[in-house]
Amino acid sequence: MTDTNSKGGQGRPGRPRTREALPVTRTLDRGLTVLELLAESPSLGISEIARRLRMSPSTVSRLMTTLIERDFVSQDEDGAGYRIGARAFEVGVAFSRQRRLDQIAAPVLKQFANAMGDTVNLSIRAGSDIIYIGQFEGRGLARAAMPIGWRRPLHCTAAGKAILAWLWEERVRELVGPAPLAVFTEKTITKVEDLLDDLEQVRRRGYAIDDQEAEEGVYCIAAPIRADSEQVLAAVSVSALASQMTAARVETLGPELVRLGQEISARLGWRSPERAAAQRFDAPGIFMD
Repeated sequence: MTDTNSKGGQGRPGRPRTREALPVTRTLDRGLTVLELLAESPSLGISEIARRLRMSPSTVSRLMTTLIERDFVSQDEDGAGYRIGARAFEVGVAFSRQRRLDQIAAPVLKQFANAMGDTVNLSIRAGSDIIYIGQFEGRGLARAAMPIGWRRPLHCTAAGKAILAWLWEERVRELVGPAPLAVFTEKTITKVEDLLDDLEQVRRRGYAIDDQEAEEGVYCIAAPIRADSEQVLAAVSVSALASQMTAARVETLGPELVRLGQEISARLGWRSPERAAAQRFDAPGIFMD
């Protein structure tokens, strides 16, 4: 295969080579083609990617080096396969605001934030992390808000646990990885078994709690949002200063968030809250692995 990027290389016969446009455009096109393939078929190796895209392994290898450096692609733990990286998702966050989830959830969350006075967040899973894709501030003077795009591992956030709670245990272990889990505060859960016990409580209550596990002084409560297939695809949460979150307030906000999550879920086409509460699914979601 002729490499038009090499020094002295020849372009297509009869077509003058441009120093900037042609090589850059071809390389960008190939890189995007690789991303599209990995979005559909994760964990492919260099040889298989090259075969499917009819590129040379050396070309794919060079593309992968850049994509990995920019975090658009990540390697599997065994180093044999590749999948979409976190940066690819973060770029897609701009588009997520136009997606059906955001369009349906936004007016409901705004109304709730105005009524309750709390900051309300909309989050989705990206790999083993939770990412905030929407935020609606209430009228309260003291707020504990994380910016859109803020991310933390699933195990230390209420939103992350609200999603994990309805996955199979094997999938939870796969997502959070082996202990000790990443520590952010003195209250962060570090043992997988302790996390699994916490997720059992989440299923019983219907909502998750993060008592300063991700950020010092910040208390969060979250409930799941389900798709029309009953899969948990997102979470709605309230964050407040820990000093303001009394036990009585948690007991009030928790069920309210469950109701809010169910209202958004119903607008997305979910129609069986009683049946779904007793089942767990591994949801691909809107922006996931």
